[in-house]
Amino acid sequence: MKKIIRPLIGLIQRSFQQAAQPVPFVGTQPFIISKHRNIMALYDLSPEIGSQHFIASTATIIGDVELASQCVVWYGAVLRGDLNGIRILNRVIIGERSVLHTAASLPNGMPAVLSIGNNVMVQNDCTLYSCTIGDNCFIGYRSIILEGAKLEDGAVLAPGTVVPPGRLIPSNQLWAGNPAQYVRDVEEKDLNQLSYVIGNQFGIAREHDYEYLPYNSAYLQKENSPEDSNPELVATLRQYEDWEEGQVKL
Repeated sequence: MKKIIRPLIGLIQRSFQQAAQPVPFVGTQPFIISKHRNIMALYDLSPEIGSQHFIASTATIIGDVELASQCVVWYGAVLRGDLNGIRILNRVIIGERSVLHTAASLPNGMPAVLSIGNNVMVQNDCTLYSCTIGDNCFIGYRSIILEGAKLEDGAVLAPGTVVPPGRLIPSNQLWAGNPAQYVRDVEEKDLNQLSYVIGNQFGIAREHDYEYLPYNSAYLQKENSPEDSNPELVATLRQYEDWEEGQVKL
């Protein structure tokens, strides 16, 4: 009797477990519905996105966020304007998995809005929290800028830099470390390098953007192939190759 009851109980348990899984079915093939939304409103707050931008498919922009023109938000980045707004001007790069978010208020009573100026590079895995970033700034990999901190125009942070709350990074200076400390003044070649990096990022983003079109860039390679440039010549050469191999008798 036990040999019959135990398998029956196991079959019933497995049936309940499968029924409890929230996986929709179409016909006989299961599929998973993704709840990810690239650009999402929160309450009555909707992101405002300018022109000539690239927002990766896995990036997330939520709530009170304003992006001006020519901005790039790479894969996995999160811009969360729920407690306060995020204001980003022109030609700004937000690297992969970087997180920009805000506090409800600052201890000094200043606005807790996260603000980024023009021509700014934020590299991968950075965290920016209710801070102010001026124009022509460079923020290295895995840097953290905490609430109330401010980077003046032309400031540069080395990778892994942590800027404490309320800290001021003066204009045209390189800072590094945890907590951030002054290293040296920024030279003109550093600013030129920043412009080059941002321009290069825009070029890469444009190539990624092309792949989201109904037809990807594979047709460019097809158009440049010998068959398209001179099909008669290619047919003649193939006939000659077949003749050499003895497949065609003249």
